[in-house]
Amino acid sequence: MTETDLSLVEALQVSPRASWSSVGTAIGISPVTAARRWARLEDAGIAWVTGPPGVAVWNAQCVAYVEITCTPGRRLAVAELIASDRHALSVELTAGGADLFVTVAAADLAALSRYLLGRLDMIPGITGLRTRIATRIYRDGSGWRLGALPRQAASDLRSRSRLEEPNGASVSTPLPPADRAILVRLGLDGRSSYRALAAAAEISEATARRRTARLLRTGMVLLRAEVAGLLAGWPVLVNLSVDVPTGRLEEAARMASQLREVRLCATLAGTPPLVVAAWLRDPEEIHRFELSLAKALPGLTIVDRCVTLRPLKRMGRLLDEAGRAVAAVPMDVWADPLREP
Repeated sequence: MTETDLSLVEALQVSPRASWSSVGTAIGISPVTAARRWARLEDAGIAWVTGPPGVAVWNAQCVAYVEITCTPGRRLAVAELIASDRHALSVELTAGGADLFVTVAAADLAALSRYLLGRLDMIPGITGLRTRIATRIYRDGSGWRLGALPRQAASDLRSRSRLEEPNGASVSTPLPPADRAILVRLGLDGRSSYRALAAAAEISEATARRRTARLLRTGMVLLRAEVAGLLAGWPVLVNLSVDVPTGRLEEAARMASQLREVRLCATLAGTPPLVVAAWLRDPEEIHRFELSLAKALPGLTIVDRCVTLRPLKRMGRLLDEAGRAVAAVPMDVWADPLREP
């Protein structure tokens, strides 16, 4: 990827639905060139915009991180099977304490239990599961940046795009069918036009615009521009299980979430109670990253680390060996987890 391509991706990390005029201004190219370059990256599966459910602020949703061990020789087959599920948002083949690291989401705890017990437990080749339910997500992939866009350009882009932080306002439950349809469509393409969103939800374009704005404002969806890490110069992904004294757990989560490399930081109902995932430039940086964690928070203990050998799925996108998106699975986490779509 060129420097311009990296800057383009980061512009959409800052403002995923920004106009091409705003994006072009931020990175110093014309709107037509920005749109053409993005289309090329997207068509090649190198970068894309997705809209996973807003798990950071929507308390009605249940998210869990599942570490799976498999029968020798069955890891890839098991991973590919799980990757086809709507409720398995991300699937990674890993080395370390587990063979697979899976991010699972469901509408509530009952649905999560149905998926874990009625689906994952039934898959041949799985020999062990460790499930830890998120109690709070302090940082997710929507807050991670490539580091290619100057800070002032990013600030100007946010200002032009009139971006606001999700306010976490209450939303109606159960989820209205139109909202669900919009959310699923944004998961497939976070830059979907309002016309496409209206068609998916079977509502008017004006209504789709209002509903989408509300979903973004309340944090029901967190748009993010994703990129093939290997091709962007960030080939190493590590998931750390961290033990912290209960009285310092919130402090630890806040501190860890501020580190440049961190893409995920969440407190968990389980032991150990903290998960931290980071993208790094080479394997040697794993130890330096762990040292930076320990320096920021003396007293924490890294209980286990899983280094990703291959990401098979990231927030609904199926990936090839280079991390390029080759297909998408709708992130309809409100569906019955045991019923075929």
